[in-house]
Amino acid sequence: MLRMGIVVASMSFGLSLLWLTDSFSQAEKGKGSETTAYSLMYSPGAGERLQDISRTTQYQKLIDDKNYELSTSIRLPSINGGETLDREISEKSHKVNENESKVERLVRSQDANGQRSTVEVFNEDRRQKGRTEEIQRSYFRPDINGKMVVHTVENETITAVSDKERQSTRALYRPDVEGKLSLAELEEGSEKRISDTTVIKESARKAKDLNGRMVAVGSLRETTTKLNERSFRRESSVSQADDNGRLSLTEKSVEIQTVNPDGTSAYQKITQSRNINPQMRNINGPALIVSQRITGEEKKLADGAVENTLKVESLDPLNLSSGLRLSEIVTETSRPDGNGKIKVEREIKTRDVNGNYVVSQRVSQTVEQQR
Repeated sequence: MLRMGIVVASMSFGLSLLWLTDSFSQAEKGKGSETTAYSLMYSPGAGERLQDISRTTQYQKLIDDKNYELSTSIRLPSINGGETLDREISEKSHKVNENESKVERLVRSQDANGQRSTVEVFNEDRRQKGRTEEIQRSYFRPDINGKMVVHTVENETITAVSDKERQSTRALYRPDVEGKLSLAELEEGSEKRISDTTVIKESARKAKDLNGRMVAVGSLRETTTKLNERSFRRESSVSQADDNGRLSLTEKSVEIQTVNPDGTSAYQKITQSRNINPQMRNINGPALIVSQRITGEEKKLADGAVENTLKVESLDPLNLSSGLRLSEIVTETSRPDGNGKIKVEREIKTRDVNGNYVVSQRVSQTVEQQR
């Protein structure tokens, strides 16, 4: 199955951990397993040669789906040579009882004096009450005095109305001008299985306006149809509030993934949008236009490796009449490396101002699992 998250992760170094976490899932996860991943990220430096920009080590100890430990360290090249620790992330989950589990994540970074300090704390509490799951997520960050204070609290409830329908509510609270938590966003959604092959997800989002009122700001509808055991078609539509507060269709997409009898997978997603330029919000335009096409393929090579290729075609925001053109190519190869190790190589090519496709990022990763 194609790993489509690779495109999202390729857009920003800050999101590279998404790829690391996904790589753990590529290795077989069993009870009592331990997994270690070592990653090197390269990008063009002086003379257009690739140079090391980060070194990441991630360790996971998995007991079961509710009990695990995860630790990550990210090191960057130092201006004085060698490396310096940029961030440390530790996450621990444990099951309190059959109906409750907790997750705590700490992010530590070096300050201007080279001392490590906590820059973010995340807590998650999950409770199952009959057919309803209650989830509270709390985010803490240091204030100007270094004291950890709550930044955001997210309360979510998911209720199984029946075997074919689930309803959810997600409320986001942030400190107001007085420092008290107040409702900032509210999202209500549903998921309905209307047949053995089709699921419809709908959600509506509200946010607080300048007058303190909760007003509709957007909605999403997603229909997924299973074509067979490993193939699907998904149609999505996104609406946003226009200048008059009315919801208007701003984006829709169709994505299809198929798996062939020989084991190869093909993926395509075509997006039509009014918001072609993220810096210029446009939801009052007359029509949607095709703004992006993503195509992908996964296949097994003769040596047992798995190769994923993803191509992104997009519009030039300054020259919409030129149509879609290839803007990014992502190639990832994963192969067994002996002794329980998996070697992953990932390369991203982007189009430069001259129309040439040059390597903009390369990641080399080794994943090792012990039982």
